[in-house]
Amino acid sequence: MTADADLSKVLGRVLVSEALNQLSEPDRVVLFEAHYLGWTTRQIADDLDITEAVVKCRLHKALHSLRLKLI
Repeated sequence: MTADADLSKVLGRVLVSEALNQLSEPDRVVLFEAHYLGWTTRQIADDLDITEAVVKCRLHKALHSLRLKLI
């Protein structure tokens, strides 16, 4: 890997990290549990004591917000 590729990876991680930090806490938690832990919407709903519909709504909102912040 070249220095440019390494730098690009680091910058990408920084940008994603900053964008994630701008999300609301509830959105960040749902996104973390779904995408980093690989939990189902049922598992997330049970963990957070909310409905699956709320989990799906938060996931959709979080991903949409994240995309907009990374554009």
